[in-house]
Amino acid sequence: KADEGLATLSEDGRSPISLRQMAYVSGLSFGIISGIFSIVNILADSSGPGTVGIHGDSPYYFITSAFLTMALVLLHTFWGVIFFDACERRHAGGLGLVVGGHLLASGLTFLNPWYEASLGPIFILTLCTGLWAFRTAGGSFRNILKCLSCKQEPEGRVMLYSALQVPPKE
Repeated sequence: KADEGLATLSEDGRSPISLRQMAYVSGLSFGIISGIFSIVNILADSSGPGTVGIHGDSPYYFITSAFLTMALVLLHTFWGVIFFDACERRHAGGLGLVVGGHLLASGLTFLNPWYEASLGPIFILTLCTGLWAFRTAGGSFRNILKCLSCKQEPEGRVMLYSALQVPPKE
């Protein structure tokens, strides 16, 4: 429906962004908003009447919260890419895994203040979900190797452009 709305607003009747771009932007937006709410709560705790870390509280509260916020921003971005693809292809399994991953990441935070019990699994989930989103977006190991090699092609273009499938500006 958003694609139809964008198409009606454009001059040529076509959507100005692709579905993959919309998935990335939506996921990143949800991630940034999630991170902002998380950090605001942490900042409110830091300015309160007590100080975190006194009276037996963990001194790692703030650094752990920063790492959890970073992981959740990345997870929301990845989930957006995977969720859009699963909706487009009508794969209920992909939708279920995204929702299940979200519940798992949220549930792992209940293990705090045993931070090592929640940080490790959340980072493993972030890595696996990131690889899944990369593959869903059309990425491959071959493209990564092409990108890292940065060799010249016969036409004079750098391999980076062909690896990312972005035409060079002329």
